Amino acid sequence: MVSVKIYLKLGFDEKIFIKTYIKRASLKYQLIIRGKLMRIVLFSLALVSLNLLADGHEANESSDNQYMLLSTYEIASGQNPADLEKELVQLQLDQESYGFNDCGLYQHWYGGERAFYAYCYFSDFDQFESIRLKSEADDDRMAITQNYSNHTDHILELQKANLINAPDNLLWMKWKFGPYLTIIERQERVETLFDAFNRSFGGCSLYNHSWGPEIAHYMSCGFENFSDFGKKHDAINKILGEELATAKLDILEHSDDLLTLIQD
Repeated sequence: MVSVKIYLKLGFDEKIFIKTYIKRASLKYQLIIRGKLMRIVLFSLALVSLNLLADGHEANESSDNQYMLLSTYEIASGQNPADLEKELVQLQLDQESYGFNDCGLYQHWYGGERAFYAYCYFSDFDQFESIRLKSEADDDRMAITQNYSNHTDHILELQKANLINAPDNLLWMKWKFGPYLTIIERQERVETLFDAFNRSFGGCSLYNHSWGPEIAHYMSCGFENFSDFGKKHDAINKILGEELATAKLDILEHSDDLLTLIQD
């Protein structure tokens, strides 16, 4: 007897073939065929269900967070940072209640700006508008004392998200390239650098200016402690020395800030 699978592989219409085949088969083979077909159907349904679950999970992980609102709050001279921290922790909780996908807070550890870094992810500007309306309808937000001395907002586009969870310690980098470069050329330069840091730190994220004070690219990479940071320091310098020492990267400005996690 020729296998059912062979006919199906040859392109025969499955429903017509099965109906004809079962009619002509003996009772013994009818039972065998029906059993096999039932197992095939159940196995196929199981695969479809698993694929749907996997696709949904990947979509949530990769597509929900298209943008990040990054806000910096400078610690005033003579101020106790704990007062500002308390205010910003509550602010970030409120931001999530207004509809942001995920918010968190980092604090200056080492680097240029003595400030808190607050971030919130969102999917698109329709969501951003909905968040704005809910925020403005909250009368309590105006009662919060503003303890910071200076403040900036950046809306950044998330280009590569290899840093899945908020690490306890964060390397936050800013990269600006020569103004004579095209947009494509600037992107090529930063992706060369990003590849080096992503390999050295075992997963980083890349952001690009969308709206805000300056046109730049940003990277975030995590580390556990300074022993771990030292290993990653050696790894990135090895790549820079062996692979990028003669590369024309056209870096105009660069800054590093080491931050520590307050709230995620």
